[in-house]
Amino acid sequence: MPIAIADVLGSKVSMSQEKYKTLQCLELQELNSLITTDWSSALVHLLPMMQINFKGLQNHLNKCDGKYDRILAFRPTGWTHSEKFGCLADIVPQTKGNISIYGIPYSEHSSYLEMKRFVQWLKPQKIISTVNVGSWKSRNTMEKYFNEWKHEAGY
Repeated sequence: MPIAIADVLGSKVSMSQEKYKTLQCLELQELNSLITTDWSSALVHLLPMMQINFKGLQNHLNKCDGKYDRILAFRPTGWTHSEKFGCLADIVPQTKGNISIYGIPYSEHSSYLEMKRFVQWLKPQKIISTVNVGSWKSRNTMEKYFNEWKHEAGY
């Protein structure tokens, strides 16, 4: 999404050195021409999710040495909040001073159904969960889901 916004604005996307190096590994020339680590040369700044709050964004704005006078931020909410939004007009920002944050129903992760279908198609021998692993109960719940998917797929 940030790349598309930057493209429309005719700007590059600035990001951390780590994120930049990761995206460089894709070896996509059209992408490489749109990304930078120079915050002052881009209108679009890609920040870590943990920084997309009023305090984090104010700190970022302060580091820009007066080049910008406001921030418009988009925070992906995941699919869990998507039923709240019937149309674009339902998405309103939280604003505090010169910072506005829009929560948008977007996720880079697969939905439950997409993950289930993929697992049933792939038929892996072992699945290691990376979410809901904080307790024995949640790990056990995840294992039950995986076993149900395998049983439904007949393997």
